[in-house]
Amino acid sequence: MKKTLLALALTIFFASPLFAEPQTLKENEIEEIALKIHHEADQGGYELLSVGELKQMLDEKEHLVLIDAHPQNQFNEAYIAGANNFEFQNKFTRNWKDDAVGGSEEAYKALLGHDLNKKIVVYCGGNKCGRSNTAALWTKELGYHHVYRVTSGIKGWQDAGFPVQTAKK
Repeated sequence: MKKTLLALALTIFFASPLFAEPQTLKENEIEEIALKIHHEADQGGYELLSVGELKQMLDEKEHLVLIDAHPQNQFNEAYIAGANNFEFQNKFTRNWKDDAVGGSEEAYKALLGHDLNKKIVVYCGGNKCGRSNTAALWTKELGYHHVYRVTSGIKGWQDAGFPVQTAKK
């Protein structure tokens, strides 16, 4: 239910005349993105979070692991404070060597920790980016129970006016 509500909220947000100036996506494109996100979350068995919900969790210092699924060079440009970088591909294939660029399965497990009940939050570039879906699916595949995906990713975080870190020199 929460997944459906978030997908619908994304559709309404992007379709609203208040936020559509200038509208870069057509209504059917917005709908396709919202439905894609809903189906991915439903099939993957993970939950969706808004950037506002993630910001609140971080402000309240909730115990969680935050994963940025970007390539290292994009992570270095802008990331959410406290995020760990582990690169995944856009398309989930169920083959670790094809899906994960960031390192071995053991390295990812070490980054996530041994507590399978810990909250794991993943994000990537934005609503069209599939890297966070691949990260969420692998996290679930590895046995973690509380997996969340922020679909608007770093772009949504920045659009909300929240601060980012950079590793650029």
